[in-house]
Amino acid sequence: MAKNYVSVSGISTPEQLEEIGKFCGKEKFGFPIAIGFQVSNKSINQGTKNPRQPKIGDLRKLNELTLNYNLIPSFHYYTKDNKTIIGDLEKLASLSGTIRESSLFQLNTLPPDTKTLEQIKQLGFKTILKVPVSNKTHGGYAVWKGHETHDFHFGEVAALVEIVRERKDFTDYVIFDPSHGTSLPLDLAKESLGIRFGKEISKSFPYLGLVYAGGIGSENAGEIIKTLSGYFPKGFSIDTESKVRETVKVCGTTTFDELNIDLVKNYLVNVREALSKP
Repeated sequence: MAKNYVSVSGISTPEQLEEIGKFCGKEKFGFPIAIGFQVSNKSINQGTKNPRQPKIGDLRKLNELTLNYNLIPSFHYYTKDNKTIIGDLEKLASLSGTIRESSLFQLNTLPPDTKTLEQIKQLGFKTILKVPVSNKTHGGYAVWKGHETHDFHFGEVAALVEIVRERKDFTDYVIFDPSHGTSLPLDLAKESLGIRFGKEISKSFPYLGLVYAGGIGSENAGEIIKTLSGYFPKGFSIDTESKVRETVKVCGTTTFDELNIDLVKNYLVNVREALSKP
């Protein structure tokens, strides 16, 4: 059965990771913490990066630091063409060094075929499969607006569950994330697509980890954990990214999307407080 974790994504520099790692060591959180590194077909092959992506040359150091701090490395990979996945992942494995049994590979792509998923497992990663849900009228990558994607307001649960069923033998976690880095909040009402989907996964595939992401941050982590605990008493994982970042203006015009370490710390402390409550 997959082990639940709490994730912080969008870490891009060794300095950020050092501060988070030292804080986690000091606080001794009683739950597994994953550190998400954003990579893409473009960044792996062309060396490009945005503020949420590390430099490719830093991946080995970041991976080693994550393991040294007893945190879980999680590589969040995006591509427009699923045919690039294996070639890029082989390069990523070479660039990042040690692949532990706990290392995660999150597919921020349309669901790949089972052959691709089997190859990912053979490379030593635990796989996080993102089901294709989105708010089609609200930003995000173009791939999440196509006909294969279900709008999180009115998508079909049966179709999403079938996507998982076809790939369950080579999947460790399933993530429901309609936001795709846009801070779109989760709809966790009883009859929402996200909750109905989670209930079906928990019932049909109880050995798969269930992950939720989208608009989760320090200010609402406690309430989200309380809500999800009511639906999924056996546990779940959560991920934050956009809500621990801030926009910084330079010279009054240029803006940068920066990780805010204080928000990361507050998020982890609030998660611990929520998880400690009965």
